Amino acid sequence: MTRIITIRLEIPEGVEVRIGGPPDEPEALPLPGWDVADAPEPEFRTIAPGRNGSAAGCPIHRVPWRTVPAGVSKKTGRSYAAFQVCPEPGCDERPPITRRTAS
Repeated sequence: MTRIITIRLEIPEGVEVRIGGPPDEPEALPLPGWDVADAPEPEFRTIAPGRNGSAAGCPIHRVPWRTVPAGVSKKTGRSYAAFQVCPEPGCDERPPITRRTAS
């Protein structure tokens, strides 16, 4: 099966384009003169990297954890235990989970 595709190239003035094989002369083409763009920010980030590492504070913002005291949820009416969070708004980092071992 043969498929035909169309490729559109925008080539600046003064740039040499060769199609169909190696150059006729043995010299290599010069490197392009444009700057390489910085890598874009990732559209995702690892979820809770702090759970595997830093107990001292948020690994993203480098600030100590803030303790939220135990209380009762206004939304559900259920009670909850005290927990620690990053004090920066919008950050979902938490300290590593520690489990008690039976002795």
